[in-house]
Amino acid sequence: MINDVLISQVRTLSVAERIELIRVVWETLSPSEVPVSTEEKVLLDARLADMEQNPDDQSPWSEVQARLKQQLP
Repeated sequence: MINDVLISQVRTLSVAERIELIRVVWETLSPSEVPVSTEEKVLLDARLADMEQNPDDQSPWSEVQARLKQQLP
């Protein structure tokens, strides 16, 4: 279980810092450690099929990331 001191420290971080922390923690996980439900698999397959059928409707990750960063305070 995560201790209360750690949670208190996380709460003092800015939104941008907490998001960065989430990214760093997420990257420590391997695909086999992340449970994916059947419903999520169906959704991911549908999105992949859409991406393959409509490649011009997609944005590169760098553009998506830039748009998201602009929304941060």
